[in-house]
Amino acid sequence: MARPDPSRVAEAHLRKTAFTKRTAGEVRFVKDRGGDTSEWAWNTHGPSAREITNDFVFNARFLKPLAEVLRSSLMALGHATSAHSRLVKIKSRNVSPDGNLGGKGYIQKIPDMRRQLMNCVEVLSSMSDTLYDELQAPHWNASEDTLDPRDRDEVREIVEDAAEIKEDPEGWAKEEEAEESPNGKTASIQLQCRGLEGNLRYASNLLDRITASLPVMQGTDGPKVAELAPLLARDLREVSRTLCFVENSDV
Repeated sequence: MARPDPSRVAEAHLRKTAFTKRTAGEVRFVKDRGGDTSEWAWNTHGPSAREITNDFVFNARFLKPLAEVLRSSLMALGHATSAHSRLVKIKSRNVSPDGNLGGKGYIQKIPDMRRQLMNCVEVLSSMSDTLYDELQAPHWNASEDTLDPRDRDEVREIVEDAAEIKEDPEGWAKEEEAEESPNGKTASIQLQCRGLEGNLRYASNLLDRITASLPVMQGTDGPKVAELAPLLARDLREVSRTLCFVENSDV
C-alpha cells in the first residue's frame, strides 16, 4: 500500500481551513441561551438606546403608577425567588415517583418547573431594573414638573419602599410569608381587636422603646449592636404595619 504524499495532505488541510480563517472585524453568530425555548426569559433583547424627542412631554401624574408597578414587580421578584430557592431544595424522588407534579391537565416535570421559576425571576429582575432606572432618569426631575408636593412625597415613599425591597427581595418575601403564617394571622386579629386608639397607643409605646434604645446602641460595642439591631428593626416594622392598618382603617 502506497504511503500518502505529505504535500497533498498539507494542501487538502489548507483548502478546508481557507474559508474558516478569522479576520479582524468579522461578525460571528454564536448561539446563546436566548435561543433555547425553555429559557424564554432571555429571548428578548431590548434596544441599545432610547429615542426621546425634545417635543415629548413627560406627564408627572403617571409617576405614581410607574412607581407602583416597580414596587409590585419587586414584591413578585421576592416571592418568585423564594419559591425557586425552596423548590430546588426539594429532591424529586422525595415527592414524586415519576418526576412530575400535578394532575388533570396540569402535569409538569419538576426540572421544568424549576426552570420556569428561574425564567420568572430573570424577567422580573430585568423589569424592576428597567423601571428603577426609568424613575431615576433626569426627565422625571422634581424641579421640572408641576406635580403636587404631597403626590411627589407619596411617589418618593413608594420608590423608597421599592429600593428597600430591591436590596433583598427574597428576604423581604420571607418576612411577608412569616406574617401570613398562623402567628402572622394572630397579629392581624390583634390589630383589629385593639381598635383605633389602642393601635395608636401601641405604636406610640413601640416608638418610645425604640427611642430609648438608640442611646444604648451608641454606647455599646459591635456584638451588642448586632444583637439589638434586629430587635429595633422588628419594632420599626411593627410600627409601620400598625400605622398602615390605622391609615387604611374605616374606623
